[in-house]
Amino acid sequence: MHVARVLRMFPLLAAMIVVGAGALGAQERKAPFVDEGGKDSSFATYRETLIAAIASRDVDTVVASAAPDIHLDFGGGEGREEFRKRLTVTAEDFSEEYAHLADEHREEYWDALEEVLHLGGVFREPTSFTAPYTWSFKLKDDEEPFATSFVVGSDIPMRSRPSRFGDIISVLDEDVVRMLDGGKGTDFREVHVMDGRKGFVHKDHLRSAIDYRAIFENSGGRWQMTVFIAGD
Repeated sequence: MHVARVLRMFPLLAAMIVVGAGALGAQERKAPFVDEGGKDSSFATYRETLIAAIASRDVDTVVASAAPDIHLDFGGGEGREEFRKRLTVTAEDFSEEYAHLADEHREEYWDALEEVLHLGGVFREPTSFTAPYTWSFKLKDDEEPFATSFVVGSDIPMRSRPSRFGDIISVLDEDVVRMLDGGKGTDFREVHVMDGRKGFVHKDHLRSAIDYRAIFENSGGRWQMTVFIAGD
């Protein structure tokens, strides 16, 4: 039987082959998915409404869900009107050189917002919810935020080269990984797992420690998004 097929059928065996049965799990760093949103029915309803509005590109509802002074970047960007601009950006908002990128830029912003809402989160206190769940994971002092990513999901294949045709050399499960330089120009990224394994993972299964996150707060019985930001 072909080795790659065996590894696909027996993911634990794949991991053992790469790092050795004795080392498996010895230095693993995991960031398990968690979603506490359902613990508060008012927040759960708010989030469901917001997700539906994002899916239908209902700008007015999405903007109304935000706090008047929503924080959007580390350069002073804030407020509902600024939020609206980012959700509705057009070619006219770019220089002629970059006008062709407007549609892509706008849709990436919408997608980032929707993804945050689908990736769980935790209550910091009864009136404050932070999403996604990865943002609640505390990095160690030697884990550089800009170089750290999370494997989102279970049974994620790690391949020998940056291609879907690369052999599956291991299988990852909600691991915390360090980003390496390989994979540029492809849809794969080279990663270093904390227990020593190295390989390539499709970018759709990786989330940077400094990617977008949101904070939602309940004030006067009303939930609002007070922060939607990326960076460190």
